[in-house]
Amino acid sequence: LAVDPLDGMLHTLPFILATLLVPTHFLTHLLVLFCEGVWSINIHSTIDSAEIWPLMGPSYHLVHHCRPNYNYGNYTIFMDWLFGTLRRPESAGAKNEKNM
Repeated sequence: LAVDPLDGMLHTLPFILATLLVPTHFLTHLLVLFCEGVWSINIHSTIDSAEIWPLMGPSYHLVHHCRPNYNYGNYTIFMDWLFGTLRRPESAGAKNEKNM
């Protein structure tokens, strides 16, 4: 794993606090948890999906794993764009043209 355990715990802290402080139905809690899991699988997959601005897709998140000072966002790229930490992934066509 590339995540420090303390970082992982702090990352989930807002979800845990919201669960304790905001009254929600248990099934709503499970639905949100399920959606978070699906989203996490999506951004960590290698599926080359269509990038829909401002959503953070797998190719944007891969840039974060390769260059950790960029693309901090989890769901969107908006804040990265706003603060100058956004790095756009190269398109598959551009990669193939470089290799020729």
